[in-house]
Amino acid sequence: MSVNSALRHLAPDITHRLELRAGPTPRDIRHGLFQALGLPGEPPARPIEFDTLLKEALAEEFRVLVCDEAQWMKKTGFEFWRHLWDDKRTNIAVIFAGGDGCYKVLRREPMLASRIFIWQEFTRMSKDEVRATIPAFHPVWADVDTALIDAIDKQAAHGSFRNWANITTHILAGMKKLNRKKVDENLVLWVYSKIGGM
Repeated sequence: MSVNSALRHLAPDITHRLELRAGPTPRDIRHGLFQALGLPGEPPARPIEFDTLLKEALAEEFRVLVCDEAQWMKKTGFEFWRHLWDDKRTNIAVIFAGGDGCYKVLRREPMLASRIFIWQEFTRMSKDEVRATIPAFHPVWADVDTALIDAIDKQAAHGSFRNWANITTHILAGMKKLNRKKVDENLVLWVYSKIGGM
């Protein structure tokens, strides 16, 4: 979410997100790039022709390529990304985003790790950050008592913005279903019954 939000602000027209399965092969990455870049026609059948097509497209203008769930990438996948990035004609930035274990997976590939310009870790929000961020995140939280926000964070959100987004979605659904106008403890308990063991 942080990556997507930043890129919507910094590079909205040049960002391409790849949707790849777990443990993508170079073939998967080629086809993912073909779709993400919106290239015309049918993908080439032979890898060498496919790579030439991709490199030509990636040389036309600067692009940001987002590879999510990078912790699932295998060595051959990383090697393919490095192959594209190292080509003198391509003009790209590749963002590897991932969850648990992503840093270790990327660090395991020294030829790739040496080319990474910035390592950015997104950590859980502190109590003060939650108090400042959540009321600004969505209007539903704007007038909620700080003590209730603190309690929700301690019991269910744990400083995770992803958890807060999930809770907010359930809060909005609960308000509609239960015909509530504001967030209160009973509504929060109803949400807890829906989200289970967060």
